[in-house]
Amino acid sequence: MTHPVTIVVPVYGDLESLTTCVSSLIANVDQSVHRVLLVNDSGPEADAIETALRRQIDGQPAFRYERNPSNLGFVGNCNRAVLELDDTDNDILLLNSDTLTTPGFVEVLSTVLHSSDENGAVCPRSNNATVASLPFALRDPSVGRPMERTAAVHAALAPLLPSHTYSPVAMGFCILIKRELIRRFGLFDETFAPGYGEENDFCLRIGRHGYRSMIAHGAVVYHLGGRSFQGARREALRSAHEKIIVSRYPEYTEAVQRYIYIDRDPVDVFADALVPGDEVARVLIPVVGDGHGHATADETALLRAAGRWSGPVRVTAVAPAAMLRGLARAHPSLAWRRDDHVSGVWDLALLPGTEPDARRRALLNRTCLRWAAVGTTAVEHLTARFDEAPDEAAVVLLSRCDVDLEALRRRWALETSRPDYLADAGSPREPLMRRALRRAERIAPRPVGWSKAVVRQILGRTG
Repeated sequence: MTHPVTIVVPVYGDLESLTTCVSSLIANVDQSVHRVLLVNDSGPEADAIETALRRQIDGQPAFRYERNPSNLGFVGNCNRAVLELDDTDNDILLLNSDTLTTPGFVEVLSTVLHSSDENGAVCPRSNNATVASLPFALRDPSVGRPMERTAAVHAALAPLLPSHTYSPVAMGFCILIKRELIRRFGLFDETFAPGYGEENDFCLRIGRHGYRSMIAHGAVVYHLGGRSFQGARREALRSAHEKIIVSRYPEYTEAVQRYIYIDRDPVDVFADALVPGDEVARVLIPVVGDGHGHATADETALLRAAGRWSGPVRVTAVAPAAMLRGLARAHPSLAWRRDDHVSGVWDLALLPGTEPDARRRALLNRTCLRWAAVGTTAVEHLTARFDEAPDEAAVVLLSRCDVDLEALRRRWALETSRPDYLADAGSPREPLMRRALRRAERIAPRPVGWSKAVVRQILGRTG
């Protein structure tokens, strides 16, 4: 069954982004089924925007333009558009004007939304949408999430992800809501005027009545972000409105943390490592110490070796706060972090000595696609390989062991109450230096991010 949708685009300044958004809607919306309502909130350059919009949507039968007599702010504009101007019984999709839609996004969102009577609101994946961002955790935070990167990761991993994940809230940059719930519970609370946090309040409000919010993994909508509220004003609104949210819904903060660290699909968690965007092996070395404030002999050997590695490898070491300063002085060529302030993902963790204890497992299972315990002999072999052929050694690191996605999912689903619920998923499957590249195509037929020429060359060397 097809569920008609009215796409509401609140308009306020930024003509360039707006016209790009509208062009993508003209290209990607089935106008025989859905409608588009553009509402000018009488902001900057309102007259010029009106002229440009009318010209752009001329001849588009499902597009409608309206203008508010005065500026209402984002919340007021959305409420007027949905509750007064839209004369249909359609579901409502609120879409920021600084977005770029993609083919089929409405259909994917609608299918997910209507897959259960208990579903209330849904948003797509994006390059800039907090917990709906793809990839969410980054191998290299300095790179960010350009649209091209999100597109590549989504194309590779969308078939491996479930159709949707339940989340505490749906992101407001592009949120599809059942019309029935708007009739029952209204839309945005004017307490959040002029904007920021209003969609979170709505999702949590309907959640208390048993209706769920979701993220649909099959749809992607790109988002420029930060156009309406910027700088100090944005931070002030965010802080003030977040306090209101937490006071109304004390469960909110814990629900978000649970979603980030437990409820997400493991393919989503490790997306940036499953589809690496560069040919650099990013390695994590966790240091626990000997219980007396010093690194163990195995830890010291591995840290010294890592400090001499060259070529396409970046090593980050983590340690307890009390040990950090001394270790950073002793091994200045490594990047150092406190082990209780670790975010991001790595291709591989190398553990000095033995299998990890519970504390290290908890860290590894949320940050590292693979991990392997290595002793002194393996460290010496690996260091020699870097001295001889750093590119080859980096490929060996990335190909350390197979990634069994179903094993990841089973552990994730069955043991989420334990901090080490992924402990076995990245366990070594063969010795470090023996035919590591047999598993180079680790998510066949998905690409691993390395040039086929390099892989063939290394395969030829290792036999």
